[in-house]
Amino acid sequence: MATGAQSGGLPSDAVPISSGTLRETRLSSVDRALGSVIASLEKEQELKKAIREAMEPIEDISRRAASTLNDIHSVHGMDHRAIAQRTLDLIEQVRPLWTGVSTLIPAGEFYRYSFAVGPTLRTLTQLVAYAIFIIQDALAPSHDVARHLGVQEDSADGVILTADDYLQGVIGAINELPRLSVNAVTAGNYHLPLRIASFVNDVFASYSQLNLRNDVLRRKFDSLKYDLKKCEDVIYDLTLRGLNPRSADVSSAPVSRTSAPLGNTGSSA
Repeated sequence: MATGAQSGGLPSDAVPISSGTLRETRLSSVDRALGSVIASLEKEQELKKAIREAMEPIEDISRRAASTLNDIHSVHGMDHRAIAQRTLDLIEQVRPLWTGVSTLIPAGEFYRYSFAVGPTLRTLTQLVAYAIFIIQDALAPSHDVARHLGVQEDSADGVILTADDYLQGVIGAINELPRLSVNAVTAGNYHLPLRIASFVNDVFASYSQLNLRNDVLRRKFDSLKYDLKKCEDVIYDLTLRGLNPRSADVSSAPVSRTSAPLGNTGSSA
């Protein structure tokens, strides 16, 4: 008669493995397989939290700067430049604070963590672009914005003002100008709406030449059409009421004001 070993079954001296032992073995193998991944994920979450915490004082300055610049809507036009300059002075306080952020970001991995930095960079860019327009009647180029913020334009390490963040920030500044145009008319300042309409038209024309591949940026660009129409409507109303000064001090050189800064960002954003 054949034995268990001869018939293909367990050897007569084999000890059967219980279901509990099999489960423990499986759990052990799963723990080994996922342990390093879970540890890496936890480390990643801790780093993201540290970056967000390092951004808090910068975000606080950004909010204060936005509040300062917002005062421009409630003062006489003669005080606009002073408010814009105070805004720039306040923004420049963020310069030394980027060090705490950049030391947390691994070398060459800025774009991996840009989600925590990008929104604030775009807001600060918006404020700088807005203030520079008020002071200089010009569009601040990306390198000028980066200088005010104390960040890099292109670097393997540290915090970078990307072309995408710059372009979105400029659009954010333009979005605020129709409101300023309306408030200027209310305050009896009929020259500022002309400056604003000319500037918005120049920026819109330059953006129209870019090949925008970023969906978010393309949607934001569409908002410029409505901003331009609002500004033109203000001018139209002034003209109907005989209040359009058509002064010679309104800039008539849109190319020199906007083409160089936008061109520096590249057209594939």
